[in-house]
Amino acid sequence: MKAHRFFWPLYLVLLIGAALAGSEAIASFIVPSWPARDMRPIEIAASPDVIYNDWALRDRPRSFDRPPNVRFRSILVGDSFLEGAFVRAPLSAFVEQRLAAAGQTGVEAINFGVAATGPRHYYYRIKNVGLALKPDAIVLAVYAGNDFVSIPFGGWMRPPIAELPLPSLLAGPAPRTTWLAVNRLGLSEFGRNNKVIDGEFAQLNEWLKLPPDERLERVVRHIRRNYYPRLGEETIREILSRDGGRFWTAFDKPAPDRQFLAGWLLSGMVDWETGTWTMPRDAEEADRLDGTAMVDETLSWLVAADRLAKENGVQLVVALIPVGTVDPAYVDFWRPWPKYFSTMLGADARHRRLAVKLRQTAVPFFDLREDLGGLPGTYRLTDGHWTERGTEIVAGRVSRELMKMRRN
Repeated sequence: MKAHRFFWPLYLVLLIGAALAGSEAIASFIVPSWPARDMRPIEIAASPDVIYNDWALRDRPRSFDRPPNVRFRSILVGDSFLEGAFVRAPLSAFVEQRLAAAGQTGVEAINFGVAATGPRHYYYRIKNVGLALKPDAIVLAVYAGNDFVSIPFGGWMRPPIAELPLPSLLAGPAPRTTWLAVNRLGLSEFGRNNKVIDGEFAQLNEWLKLPPDERLERVVRHIRRNYYPRLGEETIREILSRDGGRFWTAFDKPAPDRQFLAGWLLSGMVDWETGTWTMPRDAEEADRLDGTAMVDETLSWLVAADRLAKENGVQLVVALIPVGTVDPAYVDFWRPWPKYFSTMLGADARHRRLAVKLRQTAVPFFDLREDLGGLPGTYRLTDGHWTERGTEIVAGRVSRELMKMRRN
């Protein structure tokens, strides 16, 4: 009887183990190898002009073994601002160029920037991959627009499945299966934040070539059909044609700062401009409404990352990336859409509160507001990322910070 009692639990364990082993074997032919699968939760979808290495990072090829000529190795960790899909090269390349021009030879700035990721990913990207590179320094970049999180470090249990490199019950025994499941089920941050409509991006940007009236009508019908079927076309048309169609002038810019039309931008504008919830009208009101939201939780991940780095003998500095409110041209462009712009005011309030909180800790940081504040043309008008000018300015500041760390 005792043997019979243990048979089925043991059989179930063996069955699950065999299933996981089989799924891992099959997935090994489909999913990226390590460390790429711990870097990026989705397939790379980029233009032929944007080159990714075998780690699924927008960077030149790197190795875990330090090259003989490298005397100082740094890692830049962050999201799409570091990945730099809309500029000629990632921030890391601009930084290496600046350092070389300053006579700082033998310095590596490795790009760990991955779009649609946040502080939790940054921590585990450093822990699971970054530390294996044995870096001398880490620059951890936090963007005020979408990097604030509601879950504090140590305040959550491992879920059954989560986007790598986040830990989960499945990730330990079956990392390849985890990557495949998250990818196929749309469980990544990217998959949750964007409605996927086949061919939408290409179609929208093809419509930009049409005469203004025809372009507007096609976009209005598209947004109503795919995003807001309960709204009238006249409401959507009014939002997208304000101030004499000013919105469409953003797409007249030539390369390298050419703007692209995306469904998430259009749907966000319509959502906020038709919204009835309380929205801040200025910085003071934003500070009162949004200034404390998720600040302590986000800070906990930065403190944890700094502690992790110190335990491994690595210098870490946090770089605070402000939203486009620091760019006068960006602010002026969005005046006709005050409700949509209020999202930036709320993010800026959290940015300022996080800077205050960081000063009360031992975590080294620098605020890029000091470098970008008041300079027009540093932020792209539509997606809110840095322009070439903004990237160059940030590269200068990051280079100076790395030189300080090299001297330490």
